[in-house]
Amino acid sequence: MNRETTTHDDGGLDLGVYLALLGLTAATLAASHFTHGGRIMAVVLALIIASIKASLIGFYYMGLRRERAMMFIILGIGAVAVGILLVGILPDLTFARF
Repeated sequence: MNRETTTHDDGGLDLGVYLALLGLTAATLAASHFTHGGRIMAVVLALIIASIKASLIGFYYMGLRRERAMMFIILGIGAVAVGILLVGILPDLTFARF
């Protein structure tokens, strides 16, 4: 019986990405308490951190680092989504009365 087994050896890359995601989650929490630049700056910072986390998940856990064309399509869609969120959220934060 000849079985071919595939091994998943990234040399600890999965653990590194997982720890990076945990660190970025902590950074998002810290950004929520960031008030020196105002609420707008905190939201922009949180969206930037979220896009970095989404990229890490896509590249390493969804296997997009091996799919070049698909990677750029998904990154483009993500960038457009972040842009739409920023355009949609910023007027609310600018004109809101707290």
